[in-house]
Amino acid sequence: MKKYILTLALATALLTGCTTNKVALDDLRAEISWNAFCDAHGYDRNDNTYQATNEYLDTWCGSVDEEAAFIKAGVEPY
Repeated sequence: MKKYILTLALATALLTGCTTNKVALDDLRAEISWNAFCDAHGYDRNDNTYQATNEYLDTWCGSVDEEAAFIKAGVEPY
């Protein structure tokens, strides 16, 4: 029984660690992407208006410029 509990605890700890790193990487990518977009298009980084968000989603996400921003920051693109 002790072996089962230890194995279960270890597996849970390992799986939790994997998701935490993925979430942190996704958050980092989102921050890099938004900041690079704002710099390139002249928006304030705290501007979350409809116009800024819509332009970000329509023209920046998935673009070559976004990928270049990831590479420049040293982060693997999606």
